[in-house]
Amino acid sequence: MANEVATINALEIAELTPANIEVPDLDALVENTDQMLNKYKEFPVVEESYGKAKDLRSEIAKTIKDISSQRKNIEERVLGNWPDVKKKMMSIEKQGKQASDLLKSQMLPIENEIKERRRAVIMNDVITLASEQGVDWARIQFNEKWLNKTYSRNDMLSEIDAQITQIKKDDELHALKINQIEIEASSVGVEASPYVSMLDYRDLADVKAQIHRDIEIRQAKEDEDKRAKEAEIKRQQERESNAKQVGDKLVDEDGEVIQPKPVEKRYNRTVHILEATVADLNDLADFMKSRGIKFRGE
Repeated sequence: MANEVATINALEIAELTPANIEVPDLDALVENTDQMLNKYKEFPVVEESYGKAKDLRSEIAKTIKDISSQRKNIEERVLGNWPDVKKKMMSIEKQGKQASDLLKSQMLPIENEIKERRRAVIMNDVITLASEQGVDWARIQFNEKWLNKTYSRNDMLSEIDAQITQIKKDDELHALKINQIEIEASSVGVEASPYVSMLDYRDLADVKAQIHRDIEIRQAKEDEDKRAKEAEIKRQQERESNAKQVGDKLVDEDGEVIQPKPVEKRYNRTVHILEATVADLNDLADFMKSRGIKFRGE
C-alpha cells in the first residue's frame, strides 16, 4: 500500500569474541618503569652522569618505540572489522534519528490540536464548577498538566474544586478586611475607598496605620498653613503700624508704598448639602477653613 513504510529491524550480533591479550611480565615492567621515573625525579642528571644518562635515554626510546609498535599491531588485530561495522551502525543511528525527527514534526500539529480540544473540554468543566459555586471562572488557574492524557480526571476536578474553595475563603476574608477599613475610616471622618484599594498589596494593620498617618500629615499641613497665614497677617500689621504718612500715601520703613487692601463685604448664607460623602464634607470643611469662613453643622 502507498502509506506503508519500512521499519528498522532489530540489530543482532552474530559473533563477538572478547579479546584477551596475554603479555608476560607486563605488570613487572610497569612497576620497573615507575621506579625508574621516581629515581630520576629524586636524583637529577649531573655532568658526571651525563654520558650514562644519554645511553639510557636512547635505550628507553628504542624500547618505547618497540612497545608502541606492538600496541598498534595488537589494536588492529583485535579490532578486526569493527571500524567498518561501527561506521555502518552509526549511519543507521543517524538516519533513524532523522526519520524520528521528521515524524515528530508531522505529529506535533496533530498533538497540539488534540490538546486544544482537551483544553476546551476542561475549560467547560472549569466554567461549570465555578458558576455553580458563584465564582468567576477566570480566577481559576489552569494547570497545563491537566492536558496530559494520563492525568486523572477525578484529580483534575478535585484540584479545580480546591481552588474554588480557596477563592471563596479569600473573598470572605477580603470582605471582612474591607469592613474593618470602612469602620476605621468612618471613625475619623475620611473616605474609605482609597484605603480599601490598598488591601490588594498591603496588610490590614498597615492600611489602618496609613489612615492615621494621613490624618496626622493633613493636620500638620493645616497647622503650618495657619501659622504661615497668621505670620503674614502679623507682618502686614506691623508694616502698617510702622508706616509713615507721606502726602496721601502710607510708606513703610523700606520706602515702599503700602497699598490698602479693599475690605470685602461678608455675607451669611444657608446652604443645604445633598448626597455628599464623608470625604466631600471634609474637603468642603477644609476649603472653608482655609478661606476663613465660619460654619456649623446641624
